[in-house]
Amino acid sequence: MQNTKIRVLDDDVICRIAAGEVVERPSSVVKELIENSIDAKASRIEVEIKDGGQKLIEVTDNGEGMTRADAVLAFTPHATSKIYSDEQLENIITLGFRGEALPTIAAVSRVSLFTKHNSEETGTRVNIDGGVMSSVESDAFPGGTRIQIKNLFYNTPARRKFLKSVQSEMAQISDIVCHYMMGYPEIAFKFTKSNVAIASTNGSGNLSDSVLAIYGPEVTKGLIPLKEPSSIAGTGMSLRGYISPPNQARPSSRYMTTLINRRVVKTKLLVQAINKACSAFFPKGKYPVLILDLRIPPDMIDVNVHPQKTEIRFKDEHWIFGLIWETVKTSLSGLKMIADIEPTIEKKESQGDFSQIQSSGIFSAMTPKLVNIPSLTGTIPSNNFDADRAYVVGEEKLVSDIAPETVKNNAKNPLSPVMQLSKPKILAQLKNTYLLGEDDEGLFIIDQHVAHERVLFDQYLQTYKDTPITTQTLLFPVPLKLLPSERLIIRDHLDDMKSLGFSIYQEEDGQFYITAIPVSDKKSDQKNIQDMLSQVLNGWESRTLDEIKVELLKSMACKAAVKAGDPLSSSEWNSLLAQLLKTENPFTCPHGRPIVVRLSVRQIETGFLRT
Repeated sequence: MQNTKIRVLDDDVICRIAAGEVVERPSSVVKELIENSIDAKASRIEVEIKDGGQKLIEVTDNGEGMTRADAVLAFTPHATSKIYSDEQLENIITLGFRGEALPTIAAVSRVSLFTKHNSEETGTRVNIDGGVMSSVESDAFPGGTRIQIKNLFYNTPARRKFLKSVQSEMAQISDIVCHYMMGYPEIAFKFTKSNVAIASTNGSGNLSDSVLAIYGPEVTKGLIPLKEPSSIAGTGMSLRGYISPPNQARPSSRYMTTLINRRVVKTKLLVQAINKACSAFFPKGKYPVLILDLRIPPDMIDVNVHPQKTEIRFKDEHWIFGLIWETVKTSLSGLKMIADIEPTIEKKESQGDFSQIQSSGIFSAMTPKLVNIPSLTGTIPSNNFDADRAYVVGEEKLVSDIAPETVKNNAKNPLSPVMQLSKPKILAQLKNTYLLGEDDEGLFIIDQHVAHERVLFDQYLQTYKDTPITTQTLLFPVPLKLLPSERLIIRDHLDDMKSLGFSIYQEEDGQFYITAIPVSDKKSDQKNIQDMLSQVLNGWESRTLDEIKVELLKSMACKAAVKAGDPLSSSEWNSLLAQLLKTENPFTCPHGRPIVVRLSVRQIETGFLRT
């Protein structure tokens, strides 16, 4: 026989390679095990995690369980009870079907399986170490299935090396568990970390109960039921869910969950439809709390796009886009104006509602904002503008939402960003927004908001570089609206939160309250406090504490700076210019937007045809 370079891989090597696709990280294991429990018709599922899933992942259910023979066969590659022929792939209704999950998980961990089927008198215990079955024995396990995954990736150090922090992995696991809680409200879930409760649902079958258990009353009290459009009639489809009104918008899309046949999917088509519908109601950069649960006949979708099944294809994408867009738009169109939105849900979902949850009454979410211009120096008093108080709608647009290249790349814009000023002098204020001045080169214009933002940011950075941020105590503790993953971050990092200026505590019922926030010259309502904290928590696991502090200081400076529309006295604008020129970078705001633009003498002469 001739020598050949091509060889058939050993079974254990094949399983380890497959594990790289099926088992990307601990959350992938949790997903596969929960889906097995659901397919086993469990009505109760418990998930216990230690060290972000690296030390232990344990899933226990009260499902059908397995016979001794099936328990052994379950760890054989491509052995499955879900499908028997290729025709069944077209109408898959179970969550798992490849027969890859258990053998690939077992190949990269130490596994103990406890199970009992009603047809057998005793249960079975199977132990597997790195893909090798070490023992099969009888066990007194009462019924259902419990599977313990220990020391994940212990025999593949390269995979373990690329795992994120324990906190980051735990956050991803939390998201996975919460998604199934919403997708299967008829199943009672219990989710714990090192035997400490994180979240649980009662299995009532009401989507509203699951949403309440996950998001808490402060988020759910204002949610609006989605209105199922009439066009869905006769299609074999159903659509339900909830969306928040614009005055409860969030700074990130993390609170948007789309379920297709109970499975969370991340499909560009759905995101585009939702964003298009929301664009007429929500400010740019703001997102709703959304739970959208679409049930659709299996033959109208293809779930075999990705091994994790997080992406799907629709047979009629155009129609689905219109359906989602119409649903979201119609549900929001029932609102007259943001200021008129009631804090409680008026309409009840057929299976559950949040209408009994009362608003705290401490804050008015849409009270018009009085603009008090802060002193630009320690010696200039604040201007209260008793007769000239201005009302502004919403917040100043965060400069991070505006690309720095916008001004630079606009060929029709004669103004250019300024990188130096020679003997500058402010002449006037334009539209209570821009400061007009002159220097040796011609006219220049300063955006007063971003100029003041730069001054404040540099001051904050100097003050708090090596010290905790100063706090201000709130008159009343404010209940926080948090995802389970966010609650985990806060619980594990209370001291870090305190160094950032947030004093937070947790009641026995699990609700978190904030009692102090970073000091500011501006009044903060509940929404501003929540937004500030959300910005801190977003991406926590991928940033250092110093990086988080810098971003927080940027946000504080933006919110505390004078706004567009704020009138300034000549002494205030001259003080602002003097302080701006003393900063390290007086021509670019902390988010990268230009502070000063110029209209040169030559440009002016060209306009008057002098050249």
